Amino acid sequence: MKQIAVIFDMDGVIVDSEPVYRRLNEKIFKKLNIKVDEETKLSFIGGTTERKWTILKNKYLLSQSVEELMTLQNIVFSQKEWNFRDILYPEAIPLLKLLKEQSIPTVLATSSDKTRIQAVLDQCGLKKYFNEVVCGVDFERGKPDPDIFLNAAEKVGVPPENCVVIEDSYNGITAAKKANMYGIGVRHKEINMDLSQADETVDSLSEVDIEKLKIITSMEVFCQTNALFD
Repeated sequence: MKQIAVIFDMDGVIVDSEPVYRRLNEKIFKKLNIKVDEETKLSFIGGTTERKWTILKNKYLLSQSVEELMTLQNIVFSQKEWNFRDILYPEAIPLLKLLKEQSIPTVLATSSDKTRIQAVLDQCGLKKYFNEVVCGVDFERGKPDPDIFLNAAEKVGVPPENCVVIEDSYNGITAAKKANMYGIGVRHKEINMDLSQADETVDSLSEVDIEKLKIITSMEVFCQTNALFD
């Protein structure tokens, strides 16, 4: 059976941070005097900060530059005292331990900024579980483009068709499918995200079946079907 790798998004998969981000975003929107509709909010989840503010600047004709808007977000977010261990999904470490025990390479591939990534890894004691960490800000094109996931696969030396991506957003799942990878969508309790492109959806990481994934990602029929997304 072929070697597989599992690629994890961070926000909404490892830590339940999306509701917190949404509340902080509302503070920023209030400062900017804009009312952002739900469809637009969902459109930037999973993408980089730059992509988010490019979308909002164009849609609401904001006078500030994208750089100024990103700085404003950094100011608001930095005022929040983050305790990521309190919002760590309890099912995350058991799954990561199981993957480590089976010598299955894992990558954390997230659009979050590097300071927040490091805080999550340090506060939650997760660094030892990941073979590699890939940050979306290092790529010209973030999710929904596949570059971040293709780089993650390259770093652990596993072909894309033998990689599993665990994501919580439309942009993340879209990127996974464009990368020719098996996509697992994690449903939110509070956010109704379109995960229809996912190969399967779960309510919790405890539902992820590693043995089944080993079989599926080794099947020629899956690799051929996934190639249609190239």
